[in-house]
Amino acid sequence: MNKKIILVLFMGICSGYVHAQSNPSEKFAFTISAGPAFPVGVFAKKDIADAVIYEPDRNPAAVSSITKSKSGFAKVGYSIHAELSYKFSKHFYTFIRSGATINPISVSEMEDFFMNVYGVEQRFSHVNNELFTATPGLGYSFQKDKWRYNAGIFLGYGKINYPYYENALIFTGSNLIWAHSGQRPDLSSWVSGGLVQVTYEFAKFSAGLDVLFQRADFDYMIFPRTIPGGSQSQTFDDTIKTRILSVGLVVRYSLSSTTD
Repeated sequence: MNKKIILVLFMGICSGYVHAQSNPSEKFAFTISAGPAFPVGVFAKKDIADAVIYEPDRNPAAVSSITKSKSGFAKVGYSIHAELSYKFSKHFYTFIRSGATINPISVSEMEDFFMNVYGVEQRFSHVNNELFTATPGLGYSFQKDKWRYNAGIFLGYGKINYPYYENALIFTGSNLIWAHSGQRPDLSSWVSGGLVQVTYEFAKFSAGLDVLFQRADFDYMIFPRTIPGGSQSQTFDDTIKTRILSVGLVVRYSLSSTTD
């Protein structure tokens, strides 16, 4: 699927470049959008009972890890994006879009589950999921009176911070935590998605709504153990499956002629 998107984007961008050589006065535009970011699908799922991995042959039960590929525990966050676009024909344009999407992670389900399993008080914390993207794309646009309607697809680079969490074992009265032991590198992956925009023009400015969906799978390894002094015999491979629907207010500024 990604190869097909790359081919479509490559052909569209090449077509725009060739067209630009003979039509240097075609329009450029700069756009900023911001608004809430809604996790969807498995990224929003909060089923801790399905996500935990137990240590084998242990009685009573002991948890080895939490599988984020089954439940992402993400909550509603916010996003902001900037886009530079070039309209190379009456209806088609290319663009490069970059931005950040921040989603807090819910820990109440984890905390309640672990207290029920072990019967003692514990305290979970988790870093926010911070997604940064840079994605070229190809779009289709048409205008009716002062209203402009855009739709596009994109594929590019995405990076998130390591999904670090820790469980403070406060029942021990010490500084013991259960957490990943080791390096916490940023994770990178392909990001793909699509967007639609509806804007109303005021001279060189336009304002309206922007709806964007983006998805990516970030692979990582986790080595959870009790710190300090605890042991864990296994490293787990896992995946953060980000699926995010962003709805934002958008402001667009035309950098050149506005004549279609």
